[in-house]
Amino acid sequence: MTISHDTAAPTAPAEESLRDRKARLTRRAIHVATVNQVHAHGLDQATIAQIAAEAGVSTRTFFNYFASKEDAIVGIADRLLDDEQIGDFLVGPVDGAGLASEVARLLHTAFLLTFNDDEVATARRRIFAQHPELLGRQFEKNRQLESQVAEVVATRIRQHDIEFDTAESPEAIADMIVLVCSAPLRAAARRLAERDDSGADTGDDPELFDRSVQLFLDVMKGPTA
Repeated sequence: MTISHDTAAPTAPAEESLRDRKARLTRRAIHVATVNQVHAHGLDQATIAQIAAEAGVSTRTFFNYFASKEDAIVGIADRLLDDEQIGDFLVGPVDGAGLASEVARLLHTAFLLTFNDDEVATARRRIFAQHPELLGRQFEKNRQLESQVAEVVATRIRQHDIEFDTAESPEAIADMIVLVCSAPLRAAARRLAERDDSGADTGDDPELFDRSVQLFLDVMKGPTA
């Protein structure tokens, strides 16, 4: 399976500069080419030269974006949230209403923008199944994402002076919120992985994620009387 470099590409921020857009597209082209080459030839056999050629860049450019084939497969980047996502989240309700759902959806949207369109996500899961050692890098990427989201959540807590029944700092509160609110994303990912194991070729499923968020919110309310 060969994945197009421009099909279902992540949506760019409205005010994205030409330079930033070029960098984003180059990073994605390298990521997709790496997934293509590794999926077709295997992790050990796929070369940086082959990947660079498919992406239309030099090997030097490859290393300007990724330290290794493994990082390129996972899509590890220095920044996983864009300014539009951050801005939309920070103007949420000042009383914190719906905060849990918003954080869960911010995590989901940001995760999808880190190269996870349908075909790429499906191919990557298959590569991960063949090379479990890549899961460590995926875990690091997830930690980076959660850390960046927690910074944004802490900013919103401070800006709106949202109060919680604890003496902990906004940063500590934000960390806990992000950890708890990542549950719907993990649950949806697990179900998608189970579908792949059964031979289904699904990619991301927004409806499945929506159901996971609703289940999360229902569980957080506690048992009914």
